[in-house]
Amino acid sequence: MEMHELVDENGENTGKLLTHIEARNLDNIPKNCYLHIVGVVIVNSKNEVLLQKRSRFKRVKPNVWGICGGKIDYGETPIDAGVRETLEEIGVKLDKDELKILIKQPIKEEKIYCTTYYIKQDVDIDKCVLQKEEVEEVKYFKIDELETIDNEGIEWLDNLKQFIK
Repeated sequence: MEMHELVDENGENTGKLLTHIEARNLDNIPKNCYLHIVGVVIVNSKNEVLLQKRSRFKRVKPNVWGICGGKIDYGETPIDAGVRETLEEIGVKLDKDELKILIKQPIKEEKIYCTTYYIKQDVDIDKCVLQKEEVEEVKYFKIDELETIDNEGIEWLDNLKQFIK
């Protein structure tokens, strides 16, 4: 059974665990605790961002564009979760030594703490192997397009613009 350790507002483990099913309900997350999730922003050599369109069958935010990522499993590091989620969702293997922290922050209204990484890597989207229950398609977007599409959150965008400069 998948378990997830909750973190505090600084991203530090609290020792409190939730099952995967329990983690779906925000009411199960105690006050001052957050479900730790990870995201990976992949940017190609043209400074385009690779996004995936969430499956239309997803319970939360179906048909919405976003980055690879998901919940961090108990005992897993955020960086290892980012590598795992990217491989599971789009079939792309990342070198964790190439990943750089883009932003770490609590999103209090959603009771999640998000660690987002950034990597410069050219991915041939025609060779991506999509996890059908999670992902409908992948596509590159120019940075200035990101604010105009239906997406699941781009709180990392300002930081990404700074990295690219």
